[in-house]
Amino acid sequence: MTSPFPHLASIRGQVAVVTGGTEGIGGGCARRFSREGATVIALGRTAAKGEALIKELRAESGDAHFFACDCADEQQVDSTAKLILDRWGRVDILCNIAGGWREVPTIEEVTAKDMRHSFDWNIMSKLMITQRLVPAMKANNYGRIVMMSSTSGRRARMNSAIQYSTMQTGVIGLTRRLAVELAPFGITVNAIAPGTTLTPRAGRHSAERLAATARGIPVGRLGTEDELAHAIWYLCTPGAGFTVGAVLDVNGGVWTG
Repeated sequence: MTSPFPHLASIRGQVAVVTGGTEGIGGGCARRFSREGATVIALGRTAAKGEALIKELRAESGDAHFFACDCADEQQVDSTAKLILDRWGRVDILCNIAGGWREVPTIEEVTAKDMRHSFDWNIMSKLMITQRLVPAMKANNYGRIVMMSSTSGRRARMNSAIQYSTMQTGVIGLTRRLAVELAPFGITVNAIAPGTTLTPRAGRHSAERLAATARGIPVGRLGTEDELAHAIWYLCTPGAGFTVGAVLDVNGGVWTG
């Protein structure tokens, strides 16, 4: 079905870069954007996952591409951004999904190394690729940037890692600061703060733990990749041009601000 408001909703023909774009919420974004007719460039650390996604999207006649890139590595970010701009000459959409956490140490256990690693993984990974691609957006006086945060950056959660919660709050601060700087150039910057979503990473937990988590969510279930990708898609549309520095909470009601 064709949208009755293509000037607000269509991203067809746009160039969309998705970091952490090979699976989970990032993979959901890559699929959604491809099916909306955008050129999709997925960045990720695991070539096998990236190649499988691109094969899937091209089988649907999508214009999809993958570059192996650890977005916390400055040299890799430099070279990948150059490849993208040399080939396509522009970027319309940047979804900074890459990030995450591994363990949940107590305050006595968390180390300076843990904090620095989380800072690189969750904040520098977003800042560096944004720095490299923003000039192309400025040249076109248009851009849509979405930063992945989390409900862990919105409220206290005992089962969230100290370093992760700290950095997710930082992502929100980064989003708001960039939003006011870039708005005059036709570039919007917003964040999304998902609740627990059924991704491959979440699927590593036991069924009992996932069920307990679902019982604590007012809607009674976990989120899906498609639901998160749908929310992110809105922030990436032309019609989101007056949405600036917002944090979109997609969490089933566990935090309502």
